[in-house]
Amino acid sequence: MLEIENLSAAYGMVQILRDVTFKINEKEIVSIIGPNGAGKTTLVKTIMGFLQPKTGSIKFKDEDISKLPPYERVKRGLTMIPEGREIFPRMTVEENLLLGAYTIKDKKIIMENKENVYEIFPVLKKKEKSLAQTLSGGEQQMLVICRSLMSNPQLLILDEPSLGLAPIIVEKVLDTVRTINEEGVTVLLVEQNIHDSLSVADRGYVLEQGKIILEGKSRELLSNSHIKEVYLGL
Repeated sequence: MLEIENLSAAYGMVQILRDVTFKINEKEIVSIIGPNGAGKTTLVKTIMGFLQPKTGSIKFKDEDISKLPPYERVKRGLTMIPEGREIFPRMTVEENLLLGAYTIKDKKIIMENKENVYEIFPVLKKKEKSLAQTLSGGEQQMLVICRSLMSNPQLLILDEPSLGLAPIIVEKVLDTVRTINEEGVTVLLVEQNIHDSLSVADRGYVLEQGKIILEGKSRELLSNSHIKEVYLGL
């Protein structure tokens, strides 16, 4: 579904990504893991079109989307949940959700999608007329997940969804990722939380200093000596 080949990206003269290559198959959950400053968020921004690559290609469903603007990528079924949640604080829960469906013109589909996401997180239904800024951190993360689902994504990218959340909320978020995937959505999970992200993923890639240094099935990575020593402290 997604093929990244020899991707390099920079901010001005500062090179961040160096010849990154990986792929995601349809209906997989794939995790990109790595420390702070590894280039994970830069990778996500480049995939979504917020940052243009210096070299390499980005193919989504066999189409090269490297030069498309972000909104065209969303129209094709590629959606991102950014790091830090990025809600519209002075808009209601419902208004935030409706903004997620801006690429859909059929009002019936929009209303169906809204009811479907309320089934995932019923607390949002109860608070649909509340301002988003009044929600707890966990509820705000629920909101951005549901807002992203309003566009009927085929590939959902989550950038550090566990950041700043209590462990019980992280578990709920990961359960939701599994549910979304079981309903046919392919997922790219970008995380520092190595153990949790690999526990939900089919495969994983390790990004360090802008390069992919390891890849494999999640179980293999969790037993890898480098992962155990550097990330798990074992």
